[in-house]
Amino acid sequence: MRPLPDIAGADAPFWQALRRREVSVQRCAACGTYRFPAARTCPHCRSERSEWTAVEPTGAIETWCVFHRAYFDGLPVPYTVIQVRLDCGVRLFSNPVDVETNALRIGLPVEAGFDDITPEVTLLKFKPRKDVA
Repeated sequence: MRPLPDIAGADAPFWQALRRREVSVQRCAACGTYRFPAARTCPHCRSERSEWTAVEPTGAIETWCVFHRAYFDGLPVPYTVIQVRLDCGVRLFSNPVDVETNALRIGLPVEAGFDDITPEVTLLKFKPRKDVA
């Protein structure tokens, strides 16, 4: 079985939002900078005031790699990992869905997809946006 994320840690609001089919990240209450993963202080202004806020679940692929070795039991190989820069500026690692690896390209517009792994855990995946050519 694939390893599951720690949904009760500092990033718990992120995982709770995914269950609701939303993407939520920390936002600095002082300067407005978005960040993920959760951090006690803002890397931009060093403020300790923050809030979790829903963001647009859209962005673009910045890079990707294909793994040909199973690093975890139950994970079929090969599998692709992408880095997505959300429109709010936050970067996330995930997996692509509804697209072949040979069709990936830097700058490909993507939107969130949600994969219910267990009744408690939903993973964020990304698929090509249909509304952007």
